[in-house]
Amino acid sequence: MDGTNNLIFIIDDDLGYGRYVQARLAQNKYTNVHLYDDEKAFLKDMIKFPAILIVDFHLKEMSGLQLIQKAKNIYPDFYSILLSGEYHNTQNASVMDERFLKYIDKYIIKGMNDMEELFEALDDYDA
Repeated sequence: MDGTNNLIFIIDDDLGYGRYVQARLAQNKYTNVHLYDDEKAFLKDMIKFPAILIVDFHLKEMSGLQLIQKAKNIYPDFYSILLSGEYHNTQNASVMDERFLKYIDKYIIKGMNDMEELFEALDDYDA
């Protein structure tokens, strides 16, 4: 994917992690990236028609899944990547994944390989 042409929105209530993701994207030529820690500002800016949303699961006012659902009501044509800092437990994992599948394009667990998985997801978007 040519990162210079696609608008990417990141929302994470942990601005340190959000800045880390934004910096890693910039190192890989994704320069049109907006970072948010506020759901209202994020939703207001959906009129800018982002190509990709990178959304943390745990936010201040709602879950990342709820935010993606609201964003789809404003502008439905984006590629969504949901990030989570935890995987809950194995029994809930398959139920959670099934529930998310109809709303998100990629689900990534924060951890050792999260950036590699993120770049793979961005490559998948371009495929």
